[in-house]
Amino acid sequence: MKILFYACLLINPLLFAKDSQDISNPLNNIFNYYEYTNYFSSSGQLTPKQIPILRDNEFERIIYIAFLDQKNAVSDEDRLVIDHGMQFIYIPVEWNSPRKKDFYLFTNIMLNQPKVRTLLHCQANYRASVFSFLHRVINENINILEAKLTLNKIWKPNRVWKDFIFDILNENNISPFCKGCKWD
Repeated sequence: MKILFYACLLINPLLFAKDSQDISNPLNNIFNYYEYTNYFSSSGQLTPKQIPILRDNEFERIIYIAFLDQKNAVSDEDRLVIDHGMQFIYIPVEWNSPRKKDFYLFTNIMLNQPKVRTLLHCQANYRASVFSFLHRVINENINILEAKLTLNKIWKPNRVWKDFIFDILNENNISPFCKGCKWD
């Protein structure tokens, strides 16, 4: 039995890798890229060369939720996105004090046009993954454990973001606790 296990590892080492990705897909070269559905993905900071790749993969809307003066931010991202025929939405979200109204602005955009292929991004996909988690749980009725496990693949929120998650969930009458949900 051990021989069969090791043979499988030699034949396809990605078979047992955590979240193995198709390296031939150029979207997977975007920093911390995660695709939730055919219509919704999140990631870390884009490069100018990745913007046409998004267009070529039928993205129609890019939402950026960090500040333009961040390290590695693309100062003319808005122009590049628009020049490639996509919609650009900018919601600056403060890292150390995220505001509920910023989350609700994002989620209203998503609810208004749910079938528009969207990339939500920030610098590292930390802010974006929290907004994605909350949107999926509150508006898409994704099981909280499933959404939490996906969030954990990207990062484990620090105290500020954990409190933000709990506040938004409580405001929407959803308990952040479930069997298997570990927050600390």
